[in-house]
Amino acid sequence: MSRKAAPAAKKTTTAAPGKAEGLLRAGLKALDNVRNDVAKRQANVIEGLLGIGQGKTDAAAGAKAALTRGFPSLDSFGIRKFEDVFDQRVATALQRLGMPSAEEVQALREEVAHLRERLAQLESNAGPRRSDGTSKR
Repeated sequence: MSRKAAPAAKKTTTAAPGKAEGLLRAGLKALDNVRNDVAKRQANVIEGLLGIGQGKTDAAAGAKAALTRGFPSLDSFGIRKFEDVFDQRVATALQRLGMPSAEEVQALREEVAHLRERLAQLESNAGPRRSDGTSKR
């Protein structure tokens, strides 16, 4: 009986590597398909952004069509999301460098405008000045 069990064991050990090799090949083929699909989508996006291969279509409409053709969910996701993330990162980097924020710059502009108005009022109330810098009063 032990002799009959041994050949059966050999069959299972030789069959398992064949299955594993088949699974490995199928996995590698699937990875290759994904890689090729990603390369095609990237090419579509780049061609769309550059306006290559659009034919006689409108450039803006063609770029959007190429973007959505390459990535169908991109229209719902939106390029705007990418731009917002980019803007936030640039603002953070500028803040680390000591640059004022957009709100601080706007506040400074308003303050300068207010000070100019106040200076103009003071100059008009002071009256004409003599050449030595004093007023005629």
